[in-house]
Formats: sequence, C-alpha cells, structure tokens
Amino acid sequence: MNEKALYPLAGCTVWLTRPVAQNQALQQAIETLGATVLSLPMLVIRAVEPSPADKDRILNLDNYNLVFFVSTNAARIGLDLIGNFWPQYPLGIQNFAVGSGTAAVIESHGLAVVYPQERMSSEAMLALPELQQIRGKKALIVRGVGGREILASGLEARGCKVDYAELYERLPAIWQKDQLQQYLQERYPDAVVLSSAEAMDNFAAQFQQTGTAWISLPLLVASERLEKHAQGLGFENIRVMAGAGDEAIISALLGEDSK
Repeated sequence: MNEKALYPLAGCTVWLTRPVAQNQALQQAIETLGATVLSLPMLVIRAVEPSPADKDRILNLDNYNLVFFVSTNAARIGLDLIGNFWPQYPLGIQNFAVGSGTAAVIESHGLAVVYPQERMSSEAMLALPELQQIRGKKALIVRGVGGREILASGLEARGCKVDYAELYERLPAIWQKDQLQQYLQERYPDAVVLSSAEAMDNFAAQFQQTGTAWISLPLLVASERLEKHAQGLGFENIRVMAGAGDEAIISALLGEDSK
C-alpha cells in the first residue's frame, strides 16, 4: 500500500479553532491521517455559577419531559451539574443532542439520546420525528449564556413550554499579532475548521490585525448558515461540511460529504 493510501492527508496543514478540550481527539485523528494540525482556539469556555432560577430547574429536572443539550460543552457541564443534584438521572426524560459529538457525551453517562443523523443544527433537531407531537410537554434547553432562539421558538410553536439552563459562557481567545503572522508564514493552512459564528467572528477580528489577506483563507464551516455568515465577514474561500462533529470534519478534509 502506498504512502498516500496510508496517510491521505500527508502534506496538509489543518487549523482547528474549537476550544482546547474539544480539539484533542480530533487533532489526534487528523494527525493519524498524515496532516499537520495547528490548534488555534478562538473561544474559551468557562462554567458559570448557576443562577437561582437555573439551579431550581436542575433541582426539579423530573418535571421536564424533554431535555436538550445544544453542544458538547452543554452536555459535559450540564450533566456534571445534574449529577451533583441527581445521583440517578430522573426516569421518563427524553434527551436530545444537536449532533453525534454531543450525543457521545450523553451516552458516556449511560443515557439514551436522540439526535439528527445527517445535519447538526437546531433546525435539524426540530425536524426529528420525536418532536412533531409535543403539545403540553415541558422542555429544558441546556446551553451557554445567550445563543440562538430557533430551537425554543420552534418548540413553543408546537405547544411545548420551554425553559433554559444557561451554565457556561464563551469568551473570545486573544492572540498576539506577531504569533498569527508567524503561523501564516510558516504554517499556512489548507483548511481552517470553524463550527460557530462566535468563533468565526473572533477569528476574523484576530486576523484583521495582521494586515494580511485573511479573507482568502480556506474555511471549512459546519452549516449553510455559517457559510452566509462567513460571506458577510468577507471570506471568499468557503466549503460547507456535513456537520460539526469529528466524523463530518474528517470526511470534509478527505474530500467526502462536503457541499
């Protein structure tokens, strides 16, 4: 077997922009395929002290029929907090994840979870068959501070009562101009993986200070929504992946399943 078959990404440089904890397994997998990986986190995730209302919702988790985890951070931080109050997860709750990576965190706690198989988004979650008849049910969305309202609005439109538990915040990572210029000169990417609008906004803001042609950097983005967001920021070289999970990212890097 030739080297290209063993290492299909040999000679490629990939920049990963997710928070550090979310990059480790993905970086190892990509490096196994022969690529050079630069971990360039654009967001810092920090758990916040639950508000009295959020703490009350966790304490009364058994009052909810549906619990949604909208990211791997939501699943990790949320389930750790839930475990502090509930040694055994309440029975009768149907858990939902935004994608396979988030689902894997939930499953690692021994819980069943439903998630969209093909696309990772709030819209894809709302299309799940399990969410078509939910009038009169109660839902808790576990997320970071702020965020999109698409999921809650869609659930409420179907007659479901929705609460939030906002358990972490996303802070922009700050990089030195000289360091970024060095990366551009010595480790120019064949692909920059971006999976959130906030990370993309900070990526653009950080590279604007370098005075380089940052708009031509080759982006791999997780959805059509992010593609439009990137275009609005001025980026010119954009490909859409099938999602934001590790498998979708690797498939896109290999030239498979991207749009």
